[in-house]
Amino acid sequence: MKTRAATDIAYGQIGFVLFLVVCVALHPGFVFKANEGGMSNYGIHIKTAAPYTLALGLPALLSYRAARLIGEPDPMARRFQRFLRAYSLLLALTLLSTYIYSLNEALRDVHVVVGAALIILETGGGVWMYTMPSHRRGDGLILTILLVGFVLAALTIVGVLHILFVTQVVTGGAFAFLLVHATQGLCVSSMTTGSASG
Repeated sequence: MKTRAATDIAYGQIGFVLFLVVCVALHPGFVFKANEGGMSNYGIHIKTAAPYTLALGLPALLSYRAARLIGEPDPMARRFQRFLRAYSLLLALTLLSTYIYSLNEALRDVHVVVGAALIILETGGGVWMYTMPSHRRGDGLILTILLVGFVLAALTIVGVLHILFVTQVVTGGAFAFLLVHATQGLCVSSMTTGSASG
C-alpha cells in the first residue's frame, strides 16, 4: 500500500509538470512577457482549461489517495497524512477558485489568499520534509531553490517583482522533488521497521 502511495505522489507531480508544459506550449504569451501572469491564467481560457485542470487536479487527487494509503499508526506517518490532505485541499481550492476569480474583486482576493497559502504550505512542508531522517543527498540544494522561490514569490505578491509564473514553477518544482523523496523515504523506512519488528 505504501509503495502505491509513493507511486501516486510521483505520478501526481509528473502530471503537474507535464500538463503545465502543455499549457505553456499552447499559450506561451501568458508567461513570457515583462509583467507575467500566474499559471491561473491558463484555467480561465478555453484552449488551456483542460490541461490546467489536469495539472492541478491530478496531484490533488493522487495526493489525497496517497494519504489514505499510508494508513499507519506511526506518529510521523500520521503527520505526513495530514500534510498530504492539507496539500490536496489547497490544490483543489486553488483549482476551483481559478474558474471564478475573474468575476469580481472579492473572488480574486480569495484566489490570491488560497494561492499564497499553497506556497506557504509548500515552503514550510519542504523545510519539514528536509528534516526527516530519510532525506537524500542533494535535497539541501533543492530546499535552497524552494526558499529562493518563496522569497521571490513574496516580493512578487507585494509588487516589487512581476515574476509570478517563475515563482510558482520554482517553488512547485522544488517542492515536488522534496515531496517525492519524502514519500519514498517514509515508505522505505516503514517497510524496514515492519520487517525488523516481524
